[in-house]
Amino acid sequence: MNIDPKYIQELAELVLRCKRVVETESWDALVFVFDVSEGHMANSGFIYIGEEIIPASARITDDKMALSNKIREFQNAIFEACGHKFVQLLIQMNSAGKIHIDFEFDNPKRWNMGPANYRAMREQLRPVFN
Repeated sequence: MNIDPKYIQELAELVLRCKRVVETESWDALVFVFDVSEGHMANSGFIYIGEEIIPASARITDDKMALSNKIREFQNAIFEACGHKFVQLLIQMNSAGKIHIDFEFDNPKRWNMGPANYRAMREQLRPVFN
């Protein structure tokens, strides 16, 4: 799949502008899962500071639609490249600036978090960059 790397850079810049990320000092890593469907988008995630894990959502206070609009634009670019729209987008970053993005095209519950799997998911989604 040939996708312009500008999308990755722009998504990273927008995530770093999110209120919870800006307010959290000295974070080591973060993860956000975006659930994307027609007419709706939601997200949840975690910010990791050593062994501490802070639940978080991604939103930019002064430009509430910027991240959603960029994800929709990215989804359309992926669709043009491969003919499929992702239903979930996983963004993992560390404080050194490394970023990993993954997609789910078929299972809209792959990275869903709820009371039964909350603890397992926060560890499963913890970014590990080698």
